[in-house]
Amino acid sequence: MREDVLGWTLSTIKRFGIKPKQRLGQNFVVDRSLIETLIDAAKIEPNEVVLEVGAGIGTLTLRLAERAKKVIAVESDRDVARALSNTITATGMDNVEIVIADILEMGMPNVDKIVSNLPFSISTPLTIKILKDCSFKLAALTYQKEVAEKLLARPGESEYSRLSVVTALLGEVERVRDFPPEAFYPEPKVSSTVVTIKKRTCDFMEWEALEETLKILFSQRRRKLRKAIETYCKIKGLEREDVIRRIDDRLLMRRVFELEPNDFIYLSRRIGFQSM
Repeated sequence: MREDVLGWTLSTIKRFGIKPKQRLGQNFVVDRSLIETLIDAAKIEPNEVVLEVGAGIGTLTLRLAERAKKVIAVESDRDVARALSNTITATGMDNVEIVIADILEMGMPNVDKIVSNLPFSISTPLTIKILKDCSFKLAALTYQKEVAEKLLARPGESEYSRLSVVTALLGEVERVRDFPPEAFYPEPKVSSTVVTIKKRTCDFMEWEALEETLKILFSQRRRKLRKAIETYCKIKGLEREDVIRRIDDRLLMRRVFELEPNDFIYLSRRIGFQSM
């Protein structure tokens, strides 16, 4: 099965003179079981609109188009998008809209599902953008395994990070399946993981303050919060004792990486507003 997809991929990129660009995270999926895992995990209904980011030459796009009412396929590389258009035209499918754009710079469409082998080079900022700016019910996405571990990490775990906090506040993440490097061409140096993310409603609006708070505090993730806030105050030019008085004592003695996601909302509201 892999050989079929790999052979088609190699012939297609040769035909269109495509040279995979590492800086764009271009690794084309060549494992049919990975494609089917994403399709099954997304539970696409016939009346749904699906967003695919980094559509590539259309290997996944075709299967999405068979299931969905419409597929919005975003691809930033014009040469690859030309191959994608050829692939779609050859099938006669008319429910695929190809958008040639940088997903990080375009407005996010409102869709029912997001299904993608995310470009590895932008997976972290793209995840935050999707969660903050895009209306959707469920996403089935492929990540580098180390990024997936951060998405799944809980307070106190070694991979717990800024990304873990934002994801926990805005979504519910579940691991689906791991895949080896040979599921892609060219083969990346790391394994990949398919996860699903259900969008969670969150009425928090002060994201600029939260992101600034997370950035500074997680740069000292193993320090107790009291010490980390002292550094925060030095960076922001704030009066340390005034800030400390605003924070619950029970939090001050915990280490940054032990704090719950909602604790960071509390902290950003208590200290982040002072730097706005």
